[in-house]
Amino acid sequence: MEDLITGILRHRGARLDPTPDLLGTASIRPLGRISEPPIGLRNGPARLHTMIWHAPDGWTVLDRVELDRWIVDAPLGEHWLISERPLAKSLIPPKRDGLQTEIWGPEELASWIGEAVLSGEIKTSLGFPDFENESVPQEVEEIRLESAWFNTLQTEVATFQPTIDLEVWLERNPLKGVLPTAVLVEGRVWSVQGILRGPNDSTERSWWSVLEVPQFGTFRIIEDPVFLNHRPRLRILPSSGWMEEAMVRQNIEQVTETRRPYSPKEDVSVRIQGRWKLDPSSAEIESGMVLIPAWVLESPSAGTDLLDATTGRLYPLPSGIS
Repeated sequence: MEDLITGILRHRGARLDPTPDLLGTASIRPLGRISEPPIGLRNGPARLHTMIWHAPDGWTVLDRVELDRWIVDAPLGEHWLISERPLAKSLIPPKRDGLQTEIWGPEELASWIGEAVLSGEIKTSLGFPDFENESVPQEVEEIRLESAWFNTLQTEVATFQPTIDLEVWLERNPLKGVLPTAVLVEGRVWSVQGILRGPNDSTERSWWSVLEVPQFGTFRIIEDPVFLNHRPRLRILPSSGWMEEAMVRQNIEQVTETRRPYSPKEDVSVRIQGRWKLDPSSAEIESGMVLIPAWVLESPSAGTDLLDATTGRLYPLPSGIS
């Protein structure tokens, strides 16, 4: 089971560093420290520098006494303990300053392995696949490269680079006596990783970046955004209210759905359109704050609107903003 656990993590792009200085206990063994988080568990316990531990199958439940023995020598930081043995009823992990622990029992482990089976990562029905010499899948490396820019949003609020020339836009969209004022609008970028399911049980691991801008009333996929090196000292229009996570997930399912051509049979050259949808159970999401350049356009004839400087789209200025 240890090989299966570490194999799935490595298959998803994780890197585990050995920890020869950690011995654990007779019933709780170290599997390694995460030096590169896996694709698909970013919001779960498999985070950067997390220590992974394994409690193999046995005769007894995993109880507080064993955890108290283990935690004495556990280093400070985040720990993910995976137990094949049932957890004692109402088990509460021991607490220690500077140490955070998440424990998975047999149910969570079985569900996690089941997800790997459904996503096609485990393709054998008899025994477990040999991950030992398996390289990181190309799609994982592609996702890691494609989503690298999102990591900057974890430490700073980035500002999109404007792509619309206001003078050219006004020439094409004449507004009499317009008075433009440059502003920045708050937005959130959602990083979405998950499994697309298509016709004939096809699966594909994918990543999307989705931009949420309440002031514009928009929720859309973006690709390869360009950011300014510095933030202009402009007025910031705050969000008029962020979506709840349940609504975010519902909208993500809608915007990521796509149609693609495929062959209904391998030996047939005819291609038809098929629908691919995100498996909601596989979706891992997190967000980062951004600022979108815009202009407030005041016009005696047309009223006051908000022009998105990255798309050229015009939106009514929300009430309460002047």
